Amino acid sequence: MAKKNNWLIPSLIGLGVLSVALSLVISSLTEKQKVATRPLARVDLSLGKAFILRKNMTQKEALTRSASLYALDSVETGPDGDATMTFDSAYRIRVQENSLVTLDEEYDRQVILIKRGDVQVEAYGRDGSVMISRDGVRWTATDYETNYRKQANSPNLPDMAPSTEGYTGKKAGGEGLTSEFIQETLRTHRNSFFKCYTQLLQRTPGVSGQASVGFTIERTGKVSNPTVTSSTISDVTFKKCLTEAIRRVEFKSFAGDPISTVFPLKFE
Repeated sequence: MAKKNNWLIPSLIGLGVLSVALSLVISSLTEKQKVATRPLARVDLSLGKAFILRKNMTQKEALTRSASLYALDSVETGPDGDATMTFDSAYRIRVQENSLVTLDEEYDRQVILIKRGDVQVEAYGRDGSVMISRDGVRWTATDYETNYRKQANSPNLPDMAPSTEGYTGKKAGGEGLTSEFIQETLRTHRNSFFKCYTQLLQRTPGVSGQASVGFTIERTGKVSNPTVTSSTISDVTFKKCLTEAIRRVEFKSFAGDPISTVFPLKFE
C-alpha cells in the first residue's frame, strides 16, 4: 500500500503541473487570437484609388469608403490616391500617394511599417501609442512628423504667406490663434498642397500660378467651410484637391470665437 501511495502522489503532482501548463498555453493562444481579430485602426479613402492587402498580402481588396485594419494588414495607394488611418489613441495618419505600409502591434502599441512612399501625421494623439518604422529606424509618430519629415521635406514646395484679408483671429497673447501659428501649422502640411500641384503638372505640364484658400477654424481646431477664394489656375480638379487638403488640416483647440482667414499659395 505504501508503494502504491509513493507512486500515486508524484503522478498526481505531474498531472497537476501538466494541467497548469496546458491552461497557460491555451490562454496564450486565445489571447493571440483576440489580438489578431481586434481592429487596430480604421482606414478611410481620401482621394483616388487605394487597396487593402490582407492575409500576408495574398488577398487584395479595393478601398471604396472605410474599412477596419487588423494586425499585418497593409494599405497601398495608387499614383493619384491617398487614405487616412485613424487610431483609438486619436492619431490620424495619412498614407500618401504611391505608398505601401503594413500595420502591426507590439506591446499594445501600433506600428506602421513604411515599405514604399511616405505617411503624414495629420492629428496627434497619445504619445508613444503609435510608432512609425522606416528604413530600419523606428520613431514615435510625433517624432517622425516633427523631426524626420521636417528634415526630409523637399525645398521646392509652394511659397506660403499669411494674408490679413478676412483674418479674424487674435494677436499674440490673445485667446485665439495668431496668424503666425496658423501659417506654421499650414507649413507642416505643405506636402499636401504640393501633391495637388504635382498632379496638376501631370495633366498640364509647365503650368504655374497662385491660389488663395479661405477657411474657418472652429474652437475644436477643426477646419470648416474650406474654399478656393481666388486662383489664376482654372483647373477644377486642382481647386478641389486644395480644398480637401485644407479640410484635413487640424489646429489646436482654443478659446474665443471661430477664426476665418485667407491664405495665398504660390505654385511654380
